Amino acid sequence: MSGSSSSDVRQRSNKKTSKGQSKKPDAPLPSLPPQVSAKAAHDLITESNTFSFSLKTAFRLFLIIRCASGLYSVIQDCDEVYNYWEPVHYLLEGYGFQTWEYSPRYSIRSWAYIFIYAFFGFFAQLISSTKLQIFYLLRLLMAAFCSFAEAKFYRTVVEEINPHVGRYVMVALFFSAGMFHASTAMLPSTFSMYTTMMAFSFILKPPTQMERKRTYLSVFWLVMGGLAWPFSGAIGIPFAIEELVVFGRDTQTSKDGQLQVAVRSEHWRWARLLRLVEAVVISTVGLGGLMCFVDSTIYQQWTFVPWHIVSYNVFPRLLSGGADTGPAIFGTEPWYFYILNGLLNFNVLFILALASGLIMLLTAYVDRKRVPGTTWVDAVWPYLLMSFKLAPLYLWLLIFTLQPHKEERFLYVAYPLIALNAAIAIYLVRSLVSRGAGYLGADVNVRVYILRYTSLAILVVYGLISMSRILALLTRYHGPLTVYNALWKERQEPLVHSNYIQEAYADTMTTPELQLCVGKEWFRYPSSFFLPNDVRLRFIPSHFEGLLPNAFPEDLTTATISDHRDENNKVHYRTRHYDILKGMRYHHGEGTNNRNQPDPSTILTDVGQCDYMVDSYFPLHTPTTKEPSYVLDTTTWERLYCEPYLDAAHSKSLARAFWVPGSQGLAWGEYCLLKRKV
Repeated sequence: MSGSSSSDVRQRSNKKTSKGQSKKPDAPLPSLPPQVSAKAAHDLITESNTFSFSLKTAFRLFLIIRCASGLYSVIQDCDEVYNYWEPVHYLLEGYGFQTWEYSPRYSIRSWAYIFIYAFFGFFAQLISSTKLQIFYLLRLLMAAFCSFAEAKFYRTVVEEINPHVGRYVMVALFFSAGMFHASTAMLPSTFSMYTTMMAFSFILKPPTQMERKRTYLSVFWLVMGGLAWPFSGAIGIPFAIEELVVFGRDTQTSKDGQLQVAVRSEHWRWARLLRLVEAVVISTVGLGGLMCFVDSTIYQQWTFVPWHIVSYNVFPRLLSGGADTGPAIFGTEPWYFYILNGLLNFNVLFILALASGLIMLLTAYVDRKRVPGTTWVDAVWPYLLMSFKLAPLYLWLLIFTLQPHKEERFLYVAYPLIALNAAIAIYLVRSLVSRGAGYLGADVNVRVYILRYTSLAILVVYGLISMSRILALLTRYHGPLTVYNALWKERQEPLVHSNYIQEAYADTMTTPELQLCVGKEWFRYPSSFFLPNDVRLRFIPSHFEGLLPNAFPEDLTTATISDHRDENNKVHYRTRHYDILKGMRYHHGEGTNNRNQPDPSTILTDVGQCDYMVDSYFPLHTPTTKEPSYVLDTTTWERLYCEPYLDAAHSKSLARAFWVPGSQGLAWGEYCLLKRKV
């Protein structure tokens, strides 16, 4: 597809068919009207002088929108907080929440993955004054890595497929509402999304017998993503098939300018298979061995977390003796869940991505003269090769649609694939529309403008709807981040402000820890990075009847130092004990389970012990005994800060999903930080 147009408006020369018969030539181009010069038409059709961004420029452009995501996007999944932000916080600050997945009894989360973020978090500590800054610095780090992966992916599409397709991919990624929040989420599926784009920056290149680089680097990134989240390895299946059935590029130019030609041996497929297996083994043993060593050391038993994840999600009943366990106990969704999700995050481009295979088949039939050759195989071969690039999205959707338990984050890995498939579909659609206009009698001038503006119209509609979706999320669901931020303004002397390195201690450190309580809003907690170090989160009763996370044993101790102004005056302060292995290996007893059964020890039943409360109030919801309206209890609680929050349950679907000025059908409530009155 690279370097050629799907339009039929150029003049074709006569060619001989396989039976020696001459094909009927197309009518020559008529003289162009003054509005479109012959050179402009030629440049558009042949795609000469097509503009594309360099890798550095693309990276900078992507970084703008990704940094905006890191600073403003909401946290959409409580798993991100409790399974990833909290363990990172524990390593950096000495306390945090521990989910059952990190119990040595189950060990289905990898500490090796957590160490990646904790490593950068340690350096962020050196340049930050509060934990809140560490949170956002880590998000900005993810924004930078995602931007580079996107830029690399974009440049490969430009160079290996088509500059126009590359441009469409860039617009699709840049404006996507799904990419906006997925790009800076601390989730294995997000990490695998990064590695998917890096892998496809090599997969999109044609197979070759001349060098191993494509195979080894593609496998390396696929294996890295698969270790973070094993299911992401499924996208590599079409690549493996292509490696074994397509000989690909058989020539290359050496560094000294000599043309090298590959000799096609009759056993080349066996050689490819050996190379592929070799790449998989080296990458898996190298990366997987390091991961296994780290997790086995921490859990004090042989632990290969990717296998534990697969076994829990795919064979739960078999491995647990028939117990009621497995991902389905956390909820199931209908088969069309990912279709709705795709429409929300990619709107019209998701439809084109789903139809890309059909559009390619239609183009292969309608525009079959476009590809030069003498046989039917010559005509269809480029489309067969392109099918290997389109197939991963269909395979991914098929696998995860068949699973009863569905979550939006499971689709993150496929987001770049949606952009790729949709971009290819746009490129082919504009050709089909131009050809259709020709059948209806449109002159060349009209058809050239169709080629130029069909894609623009699609992308403008896509961009406007996407921005509407992003604005809806930012303006209607940002309350938790804003409200927890307000706690830092309320506490004048939180312990985190004590600077022990410069010996600028607070006058007294005897102030007891304060309790901030959440009930029904437990799943919107944005992590302990949002709490000063003298504040602890506690769960109070609500209608939720599942398993809540417990706390890691705190890696903190009390130290004493003499006041430099008075040696008899002892100053007490908290400091790290650095015995984190004890906490990482801790199991909370029988209450911790993999069946989502509640553990009473995680609940603070005496609400009177709460110093602060974060709660929501929705006028259209009826308070209950377990979930009273704390916001309205002005006798007990003082409202420190409240933020409007959308009542999704009582708002119209389209109105709540997209931001439109003056939207009707929205119901609102409040998300509030409360303080107990003395």
